[in-house]
Amino acid sequence: MDFSRLVDLTRPMCPGQPKFPTDPDMEIHSLAAAGPDSFEVLSYRLAGPWGTHVDAPGHAVPGGRTLAEIPPAELIMPLAVIPLTGAPSLTAAGIRAWERAHGQVPAGGFVALNTGWTDHNSPGTPGWALDAVELLHARGVRAIGHDTLNTDPGALTALGDYPAQRLWLSRDHWQVEFLTNLDQVPATGATMWVSWPVPADGSSFPARALALLP
Repeated sequence: MDFSRLVDLTRPMCPGQPKFPTDPDMEIHSLAAAGPDSFEVLSYRLAGPWGTHVDAPGHAVPGGRTLAEIPPAELIMPLAVIPLTGAPSLTAAGIRAWERAHGQVPAGGFVALNTGWTDHNSPGTPGWALDAVELLHARGVRAIGHDTLNTDPGALTALGDYPAQRLWLSRDHWQVEFLTNLDQVPATGATMWVSWPVPADGSSFPARALALLP
């Protein structure tokens, strides 16, 4: 695969970073140190949806696909990046406006929402509107992502309401949350590459996400 530059869309994992309010903080313990007769071994304790992470359909749907059931062929796809500023959510109308400038979002592709938001636990955090993810499903988009902790706007998640995330995952799609560096990726033309370990029956886990620029 030919590319001119690679942009890492993954946030390093560490204790104390922004997280879903009810998830425990990450813990790291040293079991052994590197030395002439030993190797460093660290023990990590963390919730599955930690840092930049992937959510499989099973995260919201009983019996939905797990991380292990998403085939490698789904992990490399064309990438579209849609910015959102000054609005609480990206709507279907916002996607259509973006498409008038850049062409239709790619079927089988990954669509990322770049909000530039930094106060990730605020009720004002923007997100996807329900009609936006309905449109992406109709367009045949494979997966979505965002630089926030939640698919839905903070005004909804503060009430325990997750309509966009539930709809998206219930349609057998998957998503990557808490991406970074989306401002370094063009609106179209890049390729998304995502990978993750395959924990048994896992539905959410830290992931590595990269954008390959033409």
